[in-house]
Amino acid sequence: MSRKNWSLRQIIIVAFVFLLTSGLLFGGGFLYEKLFRRNPLQKWVKTNAAITGFQLQEQKEGLRLELTLDPEQVDNLQVILEPFLREVMTRKQQPVQEVSIANEPSPALTEVYYQLSFALAEAQATGEYNTLYEILQALETEAGEADFRVYLGVDYLFVQLKKGNDSYYSVVPRTDHAQYMALAGGTKGGRG
Repeated sequence: MSRKNWSLRQIIIVAFVFLLTSGLLFGGGFLYEKLFRRNPLQKWVKTNAAITGFQLQEQKEGLRLELTLDPEQVDNLQVILEPFLREVMTRKQQPVQEVSIANEPSPALTEVYYQLSFALAEAQATGEYNTLYEILQALETEAGEADFRVYLGVDYLFVQLKKGNDSYYSVVPRTDHAQYMALAGGTKGGRG
């Protein structure tokens, strides 16, 4: 057997090829994540004129979604958001725990949502929506020319308050997650 001595030139070439191959492998994974896994959500949003922007944050307990909406394009908040929420859950394989919508509501609509929040919490806890509907109708009558709606989705309640040019939107989990976490043994730790 002959023993071959490596020259400095051969060592540099082998090291360069190794670095190039490693860079392509890890860089390819990064490019795949950027171009093919996250881009479909952007493409999906562009097909819906009501959603003007979104930001998705991954947290331990699930996803947090922040949305910006065009109020003039929103007629039915559930029809707009429910398919998008399903798409996010399908792509990310995680539940969306929190949905936040950028709002600049008037003080009057903020007060209406505050009054409605008690009925929303009761509906979450009990699953009874008749009281929520009655309170919503009473608030709408009291406000005058207004359009107050709560759409019952599969996993969320979609709150849509409109009065004149002002609007307020909120997405509330249909069930109280804290209640289920307490029933499962507490609020610490992973999924209950």
